[in-house]
Order: sequence, then C-alpha cells, then structure tokens
Amino acid sequence: MNPNGQHPPGGGSTLPSRAAPPPASGSTAKDRLESATALDRAMLDAMVHMSLRLRLRGIGLENSTGLFGRELDLVALLTSGGPTSVKSLVADLGLPRSTMTAIVDRLQERGLVNRHPNPQDRRSVVLEATPAAVDALRRYQAGLFNVVEHTKKVLSEEEQQEFTRLLTKMSDSF
Repeated sequence: MNPNGQHPPGGGSTLPSRAAPPPASGSTAKDRLESATALDRAMLDAMVHMSLRLRLRGIGLENSTGLFGRELDLVALLTSGGPTSVKSLVADLGLPRSTMTAIVDRLQERGLVNRHPNPQDRRSVVLEATPAAVDALRRYQAGLFNVVEHTKKVLSEEEQQEFTRLLTKMSDSF
C-alpha cells in the first residue's frame, strides 16, 4: 500500500499474505498428514525439497546483499510500492509494530531506509527505500536469476510457461 492506504497500480497488495489456509474444520495438521493420499505426500515431499533448495540458495543471496528474512521482505515492498506507511507495512507483513520498528531501525542504521513524516497523517511515519536498498535488492534478484537460468536448462519452453503460470496461480491464491 502507498502512504494513502491504497494498493499500487496493477491491483492487489505488493506482497501476498503469508498466512496458511485455515485447517479443515475439526481436523488437525497431524490428522491431515495421516490421511494424505500418495499424490498429497508426493506433492508435499517435492515442496519441502524445493523449499529447502531455494532456502539454501537464498542464504548465499542474503549474505551477498546483507538483507535477511523480513529485512528483504520490507525492502522489496518499499522498492516495488514506493514510500509506504508503517501501518500498511505492518498489515502487509503481518508483523507486530514493535518487530517492524526493530527491523526499520536496523535498516535505517545501515542506510537502506529513510523515515519521513506521513503527509496525510503527521502522527505517523512513511518509510522509503534508499538507492542502497534498491541496489541490494537488484543484487538479490541477479543472484536469484541463476535459479531462472537453471529452470531454463531443466524445463522445455512449454514447461517453463506452464511452471510460470502455476507459480503465479499459487502465489496469487495466498
């Protein structure tokens, strides 16, 4: 969201909700795992394996940019959406305000985020990514492009298009 509380052009939030879908009524995660079909288990195993591989790749990318976890999320939001109120970022990232303040303090100390009074509400603050934050995010994206290049080696062009379509469908549904 921008400082006016509106989502950026193109619709939707700049960051999909990270909340997991609610469990089926009356069942626990353990119950659902125990009753999983072979296809469910194969999909789960593939997701866990891919998630691990991406996290391991991400560790190197995080180290090269100096942005870790929620810091990276915050910089990505500010870079894509422009200056944004703290209130909007707290809602988008689902973080307590105190956690957001600690993250912003660290990023500001490192010259990656600037705080400004919100022109719509002087009692609140708007955050803005600095050029150094934009540069760090570009380095992260450049490193992640190695995953895209790997995908192009493994999948045919038709499979790449389908993979992209499915990833988009999945990320848009969260």
